[in-house]
Amino acid sequence: MRPQHLLSAALFLAQAVPHEASQHCNRLEYWNPDNLCCGSCLQRFGPPPCPDYEFSENCGLNDFGDHVMHPFQECPRGQCNPDLAELCSFCGSGTRAPTPEGSRQRCGEALLTFALPLVLVLLVTSAAILLFARKRHSPYLPYPGSNTSGGSLVTSEAELPNLASQPLSRLLDELEVLEELIVLLDPEPGPGGALACGTTRHLAAKYGLPASWSTFAYSLRPSHSPLRALIEMVVAREPSASLGQLGTHLAQLGRADALQVLSKLA
Repeated sequence: MRPQHLLSAALFLAQAVPHEASQHCNRLEYWNPDNLCCGSCLQRFGPPPCPDYEFSENCGLNDFGDHVMHPFQECPRGQCNPDLAELCSFCGSGTRAPTPEGSRQRCGEALLTFALPLVLVLLVTSAAILLFARKRHSPYLPYPGSNTSGGSLVTSEAELPNLASQPLSRLLDELEVLEELIVLLDPEPGPGGALACGTTRHLAAKYGLPASWSTFAYSLRPSHSPLRALIEMVVAREPSASLGQLGTHLAQLGRADALQVLSKLA
């Protein structure tokens, strides 16, 4: 795509993004959410890159620090800016002064510096929205960080019938497999992962145990694993519990990685 076409596309996309004026700063300033103060557009971006351009409102930034418009825009009809001031002013003759061809070319190159990041941000955002929509329609959501694909989840589910007849208590004797599952399921999401599911806490809910039990089980760490405590509790309460049932719960939680480990007992 030629630079001129890319610039035109970027300008069109930028205009489609709603922009609200800053609630804190004047037209030639932007709000800095880190320092909680107004900053000068001129100090941050320098003067307009070519004649007949001026600063966009709040340098094209919203109060969250995001670029929603280009920092610079063309002068309105009937206004000029031959001296590269912060804002355009009415042309002396009432018409826009001609701009040398070389200056126009430099202006296009300067605006590409801001257009390319904006286009990339919009493309990445669109891709993320599409990916999120596809995941919401998927029957199983893989656990973040499991490094497994949907295909491996289906393969592991196919092995569940081989586990259906095996008692859950066997897992307490298969220490190597149990330790691998403990490493995968006991850790809870860190900051920003509160909505993620697939830990021992969520597995306990599948077995009908209250949240207070999970809180108590996690309070025993690191001397005792919550997952081991859960298996012992389920086996004591329901001796007929099977590995197949555990596998079904893991599949419902999207833990393909844990299913692969459990399939070693098939």
